[in-house]
Amino acid sequence: MSITADAIAKILEEKKEAIKDDIAGLEKVYQIKFEDKPEENYYIQISGGEVKVEKGEHSSPDVTFIATLDTFTKIVTGELDATAAYMSGQLKIEGSLPDAITFGNILQKLR
Repeated sequence: MSITADAIAKILEEKKEAIKDDIAGLEKVYQIKFEDKPEENYYIQISGGEVKVEKGEHSSPDVTFIATLDTFTKIVTGELDATAAYMSGQLKIEGSLPDAITFGNILQKLR
């Protein structure tokens, strides 16, 4: 399974109780860009305790994650540690690192 927009939306819906405390009061946009599949790019908008996944690109995301679809899928499923992926250059992050870490903590609860 690849972590496309539809897949992440389904996972977020299924796990919304697990992340509700983490997203309470959070107002952020996280852009996911795939180096090898730009047509699959999407963003996750967290606002008012709700999570929305939209295909495409947001005009002003707080954080942008750039990786291959396979790398991002491995990070979300726990096969690959996000920090190790970042340190090895498999994952690039543009924007606030603290916000990226917050998103990483949310992703861990989706497993």
